[in-house]
Amino acid sequence: MLDWIKLLIDWLALPSLALLAGVLLYRKQHKEFPLFFSYVVATILVGVIRLAASQAPIVVYRYTYWISDLVSVAFAFLATYELFIKRLFPGFYNVRFFRYLFPAVASVITLVVVCVALYGNHNRVLLLTARIYEFLRAAILFFFAALMTMLGRRWEKKEFGIAFGFGLDVSLSLASIALASQSFGSVANWVHTANRSEILNRLPVVAYDIACIVWLYCFWTATEIPAPAPPISSEALAEARKWEGSLKDFVHRR
Repeated sequence: MLDWIKLLIDWLALPSLALLAGVLLYRKQHKEFPLFFSYVVATILVGVIRLAASQAPIVVYRYTYWISDLVSVAFAFLATYELFIKRLFPGFYNVRFFRYLFPAVASVITLVVVCVALYGNHNRVLLLTARIYEFLRAAILFFFAALMTMLGRRWEKKEFGIAFGFGLDVSLSLASIALASQSFGSVANWVHTANRSEILNRLPVVAYDIACIVWLYCFWTATEIPAPAPPISSEALAEARKWEGSLKDFVHRR
């Protein structure tokens, strides 16, 4: 019975995310949150690939796990960026350059890190880069959530669900990392996940299972039409386009 409970905890997120992807497509909500939908699809693929690689040799599974972990947290970072930028600064998000800036940078960083790790046989490069993404996502969640509160912006159910799920996931993940590194005395021991206690191993997994259920509930039950965010001033939007043109000219000259 205990083994079945562990198996349920470890793999509950995969069917939950598959149902969530179906709900997003059925209700056409994937157009409202395209990067979040991309994150859901990417995480489903990560789960399937890990499941298939679990029967492979340990070296193959190790690389599969850490590369897929980096891809997953990169997509989570982009989904967090989309949530707050679209809600707080929709005028800037409508400018193509700013809309694609963060996804382009994140994609290039992820690709370079994966290539370096595979070429140099450095698993820790993948792990440390994934942790950096986690810290950045935690910082974005805290900063923009505080900013929304200060500006008096109202949360819609879907937006609140995404933010709550990501907040729960990243907070428990970072807490688990902090407790593990404190127990073993070094950041380098992050890689020794097999030595962690059973509770520390299970806390982030349980938190992510809850996050997936929250997302599924919020998107399935959300019926309200999102209220449009207050538009950004025309002067600020013109300034953003001016900066876009200046940066493009700078890149072309290079």
